[in-house]
Amino acid sequence: MGEEPTYNGELRTPPRFYKTWKLASNPAQLIDELFSQFGDFLHYRGVVNLYLVNHPALVKQVLNETHRNFDKQTVIYDRFRNALGNGLVNAEGDHWKRQRKLLQPVFRSGSVKSFFDIMLRSTEKMADAWERRITAGTIFRVHGEIANLTLEIAGKALFSNGFEESADDIIHWTNTINTYSSFPPLRILNNTAIPTPLNLRLKHVLREYNTFITGMIEQRLADPSHDDLLSIFLTMRDEDTGEPMKMHEVAEEVLGMIIGGHETSSAALVSTFFELSRHPEIERQVVDEIDRVKGDGPLLLEHLEELHLTRRVIDESMRLHPPFWFENRNAKEDTDIGGTIVPKGSMIALSRYSLHRNPVFWDDPETFNPERFNSDSPDYIDSDSMGIYIPFSRGPRSCVGRHFAMMEMMIIVTTLLSRYQFQPTEIDKDDFSARLTLELKNRFPVRIIRRAKRPTLTAV
Repeated sequence: MGEEPTYNGELRTPPRFYKTWKLASNPAQLIDELFSQFGDFLHYRGVVNLYLVNHPALVKQVLNETHRNFDKQTVIYDRFRNALGNGLVNAEGDHWKRQRKLLQPVFRSGSVKSFFDIMLRSTEKMADAWERRITAGTIFRVHGEIANLTLEIAGKALFSNGFEESADDIIHWTNTINTYSSFPPLRILNNTAIPTPLNLRLKHVLREYNTFITGMIEQRLADPSHDDLLSIFLTMRDEDTGEPMKMHEVAEEVLGMIIGGHETSSAALVSTFFELSRHPEIERQVVDEIDRVKGDGPLLLEHLEELHLTRRVIDESMRLHPPFWFENRNAKEDTDIGGTIVPKGSMIALSRYSLHRNPVFWDDPETFNPERFNSDSPDYIDSDSMGIYIPFSRGPRSCVGRHFAMMEMMIIVTTLLSRYQFQPTEIDKDDFSARLTLELKNRFPVRIIRRAKRPTLTAV
């Protein structure tokens, strides 16, 4: 089963304001309920009016035709622009094309390997700190620990040692911007001229960030010997004009990478450790694979290509719990979607959470089964070709940092599992909150247990 399915259904319209109150508590669950009750193509009318698509053929059309029939001029992306500016995530038209062309080579699979040492050293530093806290029986909130780790990795990749000097400020800026970005998509809330406490905090944070990044840029221009992403951004030149990025453009791209990159990776990692804690037999297989591949020696870059089950576990975790779970577009003109003319200016949205669990295309979709991604397994499904698995999106706006994120997650999972076992203190609480990202509500509290070394078998 590998061909991309075709859509043969019709648009359905649920009752106006159907269970709208659920948008405030868990919008991912409401959207999933809508699809299960009414089908995979809906016109939802409530506090927010939007067309919802959950069939891979329709999802492909919306994502692949971005810049032609669809763009990101929606109330949701307007809010992101207030916080992050007009960087790659939010940009449109010629500006987006230029920025994507400049940045994409830096994040290709081969290029991101240069960040392996930063990722490994930061992870080992955190693992060493945990070692000193185990004896006290400390309860760890894994979400916070992992979020700080992925933020440190992003910060060191961008600023090298400059991150540590401003780490507390960057954490504060990140938390404020994430809080602002996750508010409901209502136009009145997007008006930053209204002096609400959150708007005032956002403006203060952005002023602090701009002072910080201006100073960092000036340092790099005065001393270009630094080996980090900020230095690379400052040396980039448009191949058509020979012009570099303007200072504010560099600032916007850096901020987008700090906010978007670390938050999604940390959410995916927490979900992975959560699922492994609920499936100890799979965790044991992953640990066996890690022991077999790297043994007692250090983790090496070439080991990552051999950790096939570890990769499948991360993939399956992102299927069930896609970090950036919701995507949306604006119809630039009246557009035919699934045989229905969707009017210009309409918002079209999809839920990765629902697409990744669509029972029409996934067998037993609620079950955690990494073998779905094993081409040698009878459970395998060619989900990529079918267009039913898109944790990093697809089409021209697919995530430019996906190779960076996957390498980072592989390193963190491998390093931590080889040393520790996560013993949850609230294993029965598996409620996820769908805001900017999909996250465990209880932040996954655990006790860390040192993993016992097993004797190495020798031939006789």
